[in-house]
Amino acid sequence: MINRLLETFVPKNYKIELDIDEQRLEFTGNTQITGISKSSSNQISLHSKDLSITSVEINGEHPEYHIDSKTEVLCISLPQTKVNQNIIINISHAGKITDDMAGIYPCYFEHNGIKKWIIATQLESHYARQVFPCIDEPEAKATFDLTLITDKKHTALSNMTVASSQAIDDTNRIKTVFNTTPKMSTYLLAFVTGEMHSKESRTKDGVVVTSWASIIQPIENLDYSVSEAVKTIEFFNKYFDTPYPLEKCDQVALPDFDAAAMENWGLITYRESALLDDNTNPSISSKQYISIVIAHELSHQWFGNLVTMKWWDDLWLNESFASLMEYIAVDALHPEWQSWEEYTAADVVAASNRDVFSDVQPVRVDVNDPAEISTLFDGAIVYAKGGRLLKMMREYIGEDAFRAGLKSYFEKHAYKNTTRDDLWHELEASSNKPIGKIMNSWLEQSGLPILQVSQNGTSIKLSQKRLLLDGDNNDTQIWQIPLLSNTTLSEDLLTEISANLKSESDAAVLFNLSASGHFVVEYEDTTQKHALRDMLKNLDINTSGRINTLNDLILLSRAGEDSLTSGLDLISDCANETRDNVWSLIASIIGHARVLTEGDNEAEKNINNFIYSLVEKQHQKLGWEPQEDDDTNTIQLRRSMTGLALASENQTVINEALRRYSLAEPADLPADFRSLLISAVVRFGNESEIEKLINLHKDTSSPDIRDDIASALTSTKNIKVGQKQLLLLKDKDQVRPQDLVRWYAYLLRNKYTREITWEWLKENWDWIMETFASSKSYDYFPRYAASFMNSKKWLEEYKNFFTPMLSNPSLQRTIKIGIKEIEARIAWRTRDEQKIINWFAKE
Repeated sequence: MINRLLETFVPKNYKIELDIDEQRLEFTGNTQITGISKSSSNQISLHSKDLSITSVEINGEHPEYHIDSKTEVLCISLPQTKVNQNIIINISHAGKITDDMAGIYPCYFEHNGIKKWIIATQLESHYARQVFPCIDEPEAKATFDLTLITDKKHTALSNMTVASSQAIDDTNRIKTVFNTTPKMSTYLLAFVTGEMHSKESRTKDGVVVTSWASIIQPIENLDYSVSEAVKTIEFFNKYFDTPYPLEKCDQVALPDFDAAAMENWGLITYRESALLDDNTNPSISSKQYISIVIAHELSHQWFGNLVTMKWWDDLWLNESFASLMEYIAVDALHPEWQSWEEYTAADVVAASNRDVFSDVQPVRVDVNDPAEISTLFDGAIVYAKGGRLLKMMREYIGEDAFRAGLKSYFEKHAYKNTTRDDLWHELEASSNKPIGKIMNSWLEQSGLPILQVSQNGTSIKLSQKRLLLDGDNNDTQIWQIPLLSNTTLSEDLLTEISANLKSESDAAVLFNLSASGHFVVEYEDTTQKHALRDMLKNLDINTSGRINTLNDLILLSRAGEDSLTSGLDLISDCANETRDNVWSLIASIIGHARVLTEGDNEAEKNINNFIYSLVEKQHQKLGWEPQEDDDTNTIQLRRSMTGLALASENQTVINEALRRYSLAEPADLPADFRSLLISAVVRFGNESEIEKLINLHKDTSSPDIRDDIASALTSTKNIKVGQKQLLLLKDKDQVRPQDLVRWYAYLLRNKYTREITWEWLKENWDWIMETFASSKSYDYFPRYAASFMNSKKWLEEYKNFFTPMLSNPSLQRTIKIGIKEIEARIAWRTRDEQKIINWFAKE
């Protein structure tokens, strides 16, 4: 169990001075904590991890103290305290600056042949204790006064503006004092120091917005992020009707960063690819990604920073809302992008495909061990599913009630901590609907329900059951399902296992065409199935509905409720489909067919022929060259058609890709086509290019070029080339630890390199554990391994290696799900493999 320290002592203010030794990668500090005792006690406990404590003083006395390394607690003895007694604690401490991208850590880059670094922090979820003694719990909000002593050639940034800056005589050091923060949680404190340059702008309200990057990055590449952040802050100010409360908002692109970004109040830190837009060779997909991440982090300035969950079990109050608000903001700022289509193809698909196993966590989950906190950040559940549930609620109660409830929520709880009930109270008041009852049924239980529909004229019979890939369906589970249909029904909510409803007409009733509801629809009548297929073929369903329909078919096939051939029947009519995000689901169905028939050479040949027949018309129409009147979708569709044509291994397309690759250096290839052209030369071209690409990956400062080369190199058909890449993974100068998981996943996905990558994982597990055990990406290793295993041989391999690790709370849930995922894929293959082979043989 987690020992909650806030029950005995409440900090009000931290005064922290840190002397950062960039050369030795060490720091020393003095922390003064002012607070109040909540109970009568002879001990105060603070969180402290890997800190050397050199002195402790409480109210002028020097008490005894000891550190319990297992619980990460500094225990300080003192005379019996009274309730509400004022207490001042002074602690001197020291610590190491380590490479694990948590606490205080270095970000390396090379400038003019000299290795340099930016020193940065990452304190979420519970890493503030590695920097200074504190009560490292979200509810322990306090104000912070931070002072940094750093190299005077370096810029120093923190959450707040600089109050004063003074050079230290006869040294190359400078002391920077920052203004007092608002009341906030420890995990939001942050600082960055190093050689950086910046671009700056202001919002209409005068908030100074600045984007920063290391000095090796072209300063023009910061222009887009500054402009985007200004517009996004202004949007949220209006949408929430609650102003951004700080004077400034810094955004920093860090060369090494474990996640995409972190919402530190007033000092948001990003992975370079999430903030830097290549000004000379722009990519529309890069701009979209940057905009989404910026919107996500800026929404946290309200959801998470201004109002914070009381404990990690309500992490969804932060992340689920940010996952919804990012799309609301980007859609408002860039309506031409049709961002809700991307949302459906990404978040809806991720959430529904993860939520089909009995061991998957619910959105709201109890936390009983510190090691479990990092596992909460499940992108498919707390982010994607949670955001989808909130979108479902928003559609159910309406936009006006949604915004009114949020405004009231911020007004009542600013600078405080909340639980879900606080939010439900405001939304129920604004909507006059039982939001708590509805939403708790979704938050507290895992699972994806199937809404089964039977229609006879105007009579509609509905029933619900859980879609489960492992074990028996538990028919006692009931969700409060909003009935989002294409017509008016006698009820708008399904609250029981089954119900009989009336429709206003006898036309086919179709559900969830907006993809807002977190449920799969299964039509039992051929009339509805045919109506759905005709609407899909004729593009009579909106784009999100088309994406969701295809995804439902995949899910029903995985569960044995249908066959993947039903999905193949549908996509065979989709040659005229013009929306790029629908093609991502078409490609997914084809990808599943490949996995389920892997090893059958004739099936592979037939699949390739089918792919090219499906895309040939559009590929030839769109061509290779961009046109002046291209909209965003056309740019992305051209890329997808070319990618699928290359995947079909059509020799004419391959030859043209190789020709275009030869016309320019890899770094100068058109950004939207670069990864495809590089991948073509890796798979089908001259092997002499491999070494050139590996060197470019190491030497380039462009995160986009690095990512494109990684995705291309790992698509190789040559096992020796794959082995060479595996040798690079532990070389931090070649593959940054933040990027290693991507390389690993790509190499596992590739059937030619899967075996050698699995062997690499087993041989290097001790190193992986040492390097990533404190990282949110630690459980990705068993998760990605399970994603690509499709036979009994692989199941035994997986179980033999990972089952002994089931006692590790950081990995336990992922391993259990991994075993069931492989078992379910084997069962799917047993059911559908021959059907799929036969289907393609007839095409």
